[in-house]
Amino acid sequence: MTVEKSGRAKKNRLIVFVSNHKEVFVNILLVCILACSTIFLLLVNQRLRNSVQEERVEAVDQIGYLLTERISQLKDTYRAQVDAAVNVISQENREVNDNLSDYFEGPEEWLLLDQEGDFFTMSGDTAVMVEDSRITERVFEEENTFSSFVSVQGRGDYWAFTHSLDNLEISGRTMIGLCRLVPAKTFADITTVSLYDHLGSSYIVDRNGVIVMHPEEVTSESLFQGYAVYSSLKNAGIAEDEYAELKAAISSGKEYQTTYVADNISWLVLAMPSTAEYELLVTVPTSITAEATYSGLTYLMIAVAVVCMAGGILLFYNQYNLMRKGRDVQVQFAKAAAKSDFMNKMSHDIRTPLNAVVGLHELALESIDDKDMVYDCIVKAQASNKYLISLINDVLDMSRIEAGKMIINYDRIDLDEIINHVMQMESQAASDAGIKFTYEEKEKFSTDYMGDSVRIRQCLMNLVSNAIKFTPPGGTVLLSVGRTSLDDQRDQIRLAVEDTGVGMSEEYIQHIFTPFEQEKNSMTNSAHTGSGLGLSIVYNIVKLMDGRVTVTSKKDVGSCFEIRIPLQRVKKEEKDQKEQEDAVSGEALKAALSGKHILLVEDHPINRQIITKLLEKMELIVDAAENGQIGVDKFCSSEVGYYSFILMDIKMPIMDGLEATKAIRHLDKADAQTIPIIALSANAFEEDMKASIEAGMQMHLAKPVDVGELKKVLMRIVKGEKKL
Repeated sequence: MTVEKSGRAKKNRLIVFVSNHKEVFVNILLVCILACSTIFLLLVNQRLRNSVQEERVEAVDQIGYLLTERISQLKDTYRAQVDAAVNVISQENREVNDNLSDYFEGPEEWLLLDQEGDFFTMSGDTAVMVEDSRITERVFEEENTFSSFVSVQGRGDYWAFTHSLDNLEISGRTMIGLCRLVPAKTFADITTVSLYDHLGSSYIVDRNGVIVMHPEEVTSESLFQGYAVYSSLKNAGIAEDEYAELKAAISSGKEYQTTYVADNISWLVLAMPSTAEYELLVTVPTSITAEATYSGLTYLMIAVAVVCMAGGILLFYNQYNLMRKGRDVQVQFAKAAAKSDFMNKMSHDIRTPLNAVVGLHELALESIDDKDMVYDCIVKAQASNKYLISLINDVLDMSRIEAGKMIINYDRIDLDEIINHVMQMESQAASDAGIKFTYEEKEKFSTDYMGDSVRIRQCLMNLVSNAIKFTPPGGTVLLSVGRTSLDDQRDQIRLAVEDTGVGMSEEYIQHIFTPFEQEKNSMTNSAHTGSGLGLSIVYNIVKLMDGRVTVTSKKDVGSCFEIRIPLQRVKKEEKDQKEQEDAVSGEALKAALSGKHILLVEDHPINRQIITKLLEKMELIVDAAENGQIGVDKFCSSEVGYYSFILMDIKMPIMDGLEATKAIRHLDKADAQTIPIIALSANAFEEDMKASIEAGMQMHLAKPVDVGELKKVLMRIVKGEKKL
């Protein structure tokens, strides 16, 4: 009984104790739960911090590798450009090498290194390279393109890519190296960037730990202040032995990663080799970035999305640039191959008629007593000369077209006159080839038109001569002309050339208007296959006139080329005696010119002799001068009206033809403003002709001198025509 009471008493006391201290137990339980939760949260927080820290380290690694990969890709791209350029230079002939600036885009970004160690631009100017001795040494040491950082006096800092040359003679100098200059800013823009809202940065340091490139925006929170890496680390309180390994990695150009604590901030430092001379250094305060990341998980997700998007865009842009650079290199090689093919073809096509001229000349000299043989040689040489001139004209026309300098002149034209001229010029060639050449006139032209008679005639003659060339004996060539009204002011003119020649395959028609293209066929009536430029020239000229060219052809049946061009109608010009006057006979021309004095200004002695003899055969009295200054002096000392006209060469020593013409026009002499001055020049481009007219000349005749054209111009002068 006593025992039971004692047990109940203890139990009751316990219940009373618990009951009286219930709040204490609840508080203890809450403290335990809070403590466990706190510990759990601290563990989770630490785990998250560690995870973010690891993620940040990996991200920094990826950034470092992305930057170094971008450097490597750029180096490969610029190396490929230099290798391609070296191949182009090595394959070119002397004339091209002496005008290298025409073959390089941005020629100021390329330098040549001669054996004396001097640098020159593509235009021949000297470029002073600061601390360039190492480049000269490496040209002899390196087999492939190598990169370095240099300074060019007066221009700035550059990332240079250099390749050796095999002692090429360029502009009278022996060149041993080709250097591609890339602005140092290009390198800096992709390697020195601010990271994580300017908390981190990437730098380029040299092997001595000196910062040579840094982001444009460097904050006071950055690990490195100033330019000395090692001094900055010491000032941040880091012991020397803690960054000894980093120092060793930078000096030896190796990869290294470590973590420093400076001013209670944990810094992740990554060193990666970027070039042979410099190291990429990436610094990120991981403690700050991890804190910011943890406190704003949403911002983390946004930041990760942005980083991924930026990385994707960067990778896409990088791949796109690599593909584009690769295409550019392929285009350069294609251009080099095209130039090589062009030079081979031009060498053959020019040497063929030139060989005939030289051979016939030698044969004529050996047969000087045989007049018939000499005459035959001269006639045949003249035919080769005409072909050679037409070939050169085709090359010049194609050059003008590709340079965008071909000009269409719109003047009053008579299509009937153009057709008649083409018929007259090509009838003999067709007859000699045993081909029937006819003209089908769909209708008479009741009006004249505004157009370029020279270019229209050129296109027609190209098509007709091509048809004759590829039509076998016994065949026919038909020229037909028609028109269709477009509106109240314009007609569409149709010019068609149809032949019964060898025809063309469907495959060839697809690229018939490509320069230098010809379909191989043994059935041709010409010993010269031509330049392969004629149809391309026709296509481009017609295109400039807002027209189009079409072709239909069947193998072994024939072809039909058709030109359609819109021309504005003008009232037909009444013909007076002008046509009759233009057809003045040779004797009448001599009578008109007999006894007149002419001043010939020509520096080349042989040309001066030839032109003098031609003029003297027209009964002219020739006074010759070997340069512009002498020509001006002779005109000044002559009486007013003594000279009837002046023939003026353009390129001459002491004073050229343009300067001499301007000097004459500014003389205080009665006939200085009125005397006709005609340019005789080997420069046949439109801009050269325009320069002659602007200098005060009335006419520009291209060399070699066309005697028939010269006679026409002289007769117009005699008749007093103002427009020659």
